[in-house]
Amino acid sequence: MLVHDTKNVPGAETLAKLKDKIRYTYVETPRGGRVDVVTTDQAAIAAVHKFLTFQISEHHTGDPLTVRKRP
Repeated sequence: MLVHDTKNVPGAETLAKLKDKIRYTYVETPRGGRVDVVTTDQAAIAAVHKFLTFQISEHHTGDPLTVRKRP
């Protein structure tokens, strides 16, 4: 509950401003699905990383906090 009460989630404001430069695509996977977030805008990339790092930390998902490029 307190996570979603956070008013300034890192990266969210920039993601909203640059929404026309970001593409979100759902992809089915054997384990369920994933959302690919695609952009070439450097500010949007940084915002996505900040947003996802916050989500991983706050929701204790156990996912790594380091960014790795997709092959």
